[in-house]
Amino acid sequence: MMNRVLIIGCGSMGSAVLSGCLKAGVWKKEQITIKDRDPQNAKNKAESYGVSWTDTIDQGLQNFDFILLSVKPNIVPSVLECIGRSNFHGLLVSLAAAVTLQQLEENISSDIGVIRVMPNTPVSVGAGMTAVALGSHATEQMGQDAERVFSSLGKTAVVTERQLDELGALSGAGPGYAFVIIDALADGGVRIGLPRALAIEAAAQTLYGAAKMVLDTGRHPAELRDQVTSPGGTTIAGIHAMEQRGIRAALMDGIAACMERSDEMGRKK
Repeated sequence: MMNRVLIIGCGSMGSAVLSGCLKAGVWKKEQITIKDRDPQNAKNKAESYGVSWTDTIDQGLQNFDFILLSVKPNIVPSVLECIGRSNFHGLLVSLAAAVTLQQLEENISSDIGVIRVMPNTPVSVGAGMTAVALGSHATEQMGQDAERVFSSLGKTAVVTERQLDELGALSGAGPGYAFVIIDALADGGVRIGLPRALAIEAAAQTLYGAAKMVLDTGRHPAELRDQVTSPGGTTIAGIHAMEQRGIRAALMDGIAACMERSDEMGRKK
């Protein structure tokens, strides 16, 4: 059971998780303390969310039982050094991309449970997708605690560490791909005469609705696509034009490129 939570690093992802957990009621404001490299940013974020903040983690870590590590990979070693020489004995949940469980566990006590998670930014609106991989010292209860946090923010999958990295290339980076697709669809709407605001709203709602149909029905996307592609009709004409320009291959190649970059970052550690 989590009583006191420390969030180290409150950039876009740390803020997304914090916002989502507060909205879902998983965490209460009085449980949370945030720490950021920029003390002013920590102070501003703390004031906006109504939580506490600190400008140091050199002391007092033993007062927390859940640490959410949400910093850039190059900052991780210095933070682990602080945690390693502290009396912290709780759960460390890392959002740091390309930093492995082994690397996280090397410089800290075996009393500390380590879990890697790979959420995406829609956790901030309760519609996220989070991969969870447990370290060698993480207990079943710790795994359940992490799942409870992120399941309240959308869907969660407990996976191997390799699958976590693979899901990072698909769902972790996926909102970025989706925003580009929504923008492109809206541009198409503007091209044929729609006002910009209406085109963006229609594009976003259409992708949201299509995704909800896949999740709610459990049917294959191709089956649902076939329902709206009548022979010789307008939809199949649009799909054909997009396929001629390689939409499917472009998306597949984009995910592969993201995975390759993730592996490259991991090799440099």
